[in-house]
Amino acid sequence: MLEHFIVYRNEGSYSAFPDIKRLANGELVVIFREALRRTRLTHLDSSSKATLVRSRDGGQTWTAHAPITVAEGGPDIGIQDPSINQLRDGTLISNFFKWQVYRDEPYGAEGLGAFVTTSTDNGYTWDPNHVNVGRPPGIGAWVSTTDAVLELPSGELLIPVYENNSVEGEQGGHRAFLMQSTDKGKHWQPWGLIGYDPFGNHHFEEPTLAYLPSGKLVCILREDKRKEQAWQADSWDGGKTWSIPRRLPVWGHPQHLLRLQSGRLLMTYGYRRPPYGVRACISADEGVTWDLPHELVLRSDGDNTDLGYPCSVQLENGQILTVYYFHEPGENGVRFIVGTVYEEW
Repeated sequence: MLEHFIVYRNEGSYSAFPDIKRLANGELVVIFREALRRTRLTHLDSSSKATLVRSRDGGQTWTAHAPITVAEGGPDIGIQDPSINQLRDGTLISNFFKWQVYRDEPYGAEGLGAFVTTSTDNGYTWDPNHVNVGRPPGIGAWVSTTDAVLELPSGELLIPVYENNSVEGEQGGHRAFLMQSTDKGKHWQPWGLIGYDPFGNHHFEEPTLAYLPSGKLVCILREDKRKEQAWQADSWDGGKTWSIPRRLPVWGHPQHLLRLQSGRLLMTYGYRRPPYGVRACISADEGVTWDLPHELVLRSDGDNTDLGYPCSVQLENGQILTVYYFHEPGENGVRFIVGTVYEEW
């Protein structure tokens, strides 16, 4: 049985692209991109910031009346696709990317890169100094991120990122890759190339990671708008090298991975074609196969493509909570953050 509820809704805001984390103290925190609600909807908005709300009762109620600003960009600079994780020492780390919005071209922007910030008080206050994670040589300047920083058992941090524009004159597709930190996110260095098509037939974007008990890393990649198929690459050396990405039978984007208490792997994804909504499927063999015949439809009542970006946690009682953004009917209906609770199937 599916139970839907609203996490955050503001008539004056365009709220989207959420991430969720269950903290060590049992609280749930949801971070998302919030911008002014415009006559024409756009992701390129200098008012966009990273906003956080929390629940102390397993998702029954949320602090939507008192949202916390995690990060703001400043004049003409927007914050996009924030994610969140809690490190083993209790520190919260949030990652996002920034772009400079053109004043004379309101629906154009230049990417400024991916950044991280931290909190040592469970997300009530955040470091205003944002660390730029950088990029490897040969990567286009517009570097983006959409999935949370991952902490390995060794204490190393990995952040999955991707380029939104290739190096000038290069014919290849967009790359997905990892940056690594060995000092809790203060400094970052290039680590591993996850996916790249030198012929330019595929653009690998919005990578999401899961670390499994065997030591295997699984990465699901979004393909570009021509195909929107899920692709998968695997690593057995902490993300330094990866298998050649393979196309999965899963259609939907972008994706999120969660290792369940049962040991199985959950993938959730937006379904941006009729019937618009959000879906999920499971792998029982560490991502070798995905049980698409038993795909779970969380929502199928969307009005258009502007929805999704689901992320999930497992609650103390074993239920799964997936958050995503949804919309009211109409091209300019309010966009808001929604949660769905369900049992593992």
